[in-house]
Amino acid sequence: MSTAATTFANELVSALRLTAPIDPADVAQQLGLEVEYCHSSGFEGALVCSKEKRVGTILVKKSIREDGRRRFTIAHEIAHYVLPHHGTTGSICRPKDLENWDRSLPDQESEANIFAGELLIPRVLVEAVVSRSRPTFHLIRDLSNTFETSLTASAYRTMGLTSFRAAIVWSTAGVIRWFKASEEFGEFVAVKDSVSAGTYAYDCFQGLAVPDGLRTVKSDLWLADSRRGLPDFLQEHSIWLPSYDSVLTLLYIEESAHSLVDQDEEALEELQPEDFTINRRKWPR
Repeated sequence: MSTAATTFANELVSALRLTAPIDPADVAQQLGLEVEYCHSSGFEGALVCSKEKRVGTILVKKSIREDGRRRFTIAHEIAHYVLPHHGTTGSICRPKDLENWDRSLPDQESEANIFAGELLIPRVLVEAVVSRSRPTFHLIRDLSNTFETSLTASAYRTMGLTSFRAAIVWSTAGVIRWFKASEEFGEFVAVKDSVSAGTYAYDCFQGLAVPDGLRTVKSDLWLADSRRGLPDFLQEHSIWLPSYDSVLTLLYIEESAHSLVDQDEEALEELQPEDFTINRRKWPR
């Protein structure tokens, strides 16, 4: 993880006293940046600024359908503006540069994605809830709704904050492109491999209906060999994203330290914007 990206994003959150949901267009304006929407076939977002970065404009592709994706694009371009060594006159970012955590991405694009996730879903506002809650798409959707971010960005942030053994996997056209695991996950997903038959992600690509919830599958269908040894089974919940010809998969390894008996239903309640301000009435145990 880029220390510079998280540090600069956290400083902005603190300096501007941001609360959920965070409006990146308003953040851009406070930094002296204009946001303009335009027709484009070559880029999803772009930053044009003076050499000294005293004035600038963020260009956003007008046809972006998802509001969460649009907001992420603006936050991504803000990163190019504020992060050191991100050029002096701007950037042009393609669709594959955004909301993508593939390790083959250029360093500056990876940093900008990390920054955008931290700015839109700040650790300081969500860690108390997310770190103690069993990671599910129910929790991730609540996060997405509260912060008006995409499901993918919300899932990625959840993996960076949870204390459970979990991972998010992004697959496109039947091939695993990237994954983000929690620190506790302790296993490796084989990127660039085809999605294995027998997984619910595979069924998604076959156009089959899949259950809406975690289901048990053999772990070797997802995990590469590990020094720790593979658990025999894990839980999978896969969601088909037709607009991207992709599948977003949540993997979860149950442990006795995180048994379902110990789950606090309150921690999984729907998140509300006031949960992340001084007006919060109740905090999770």
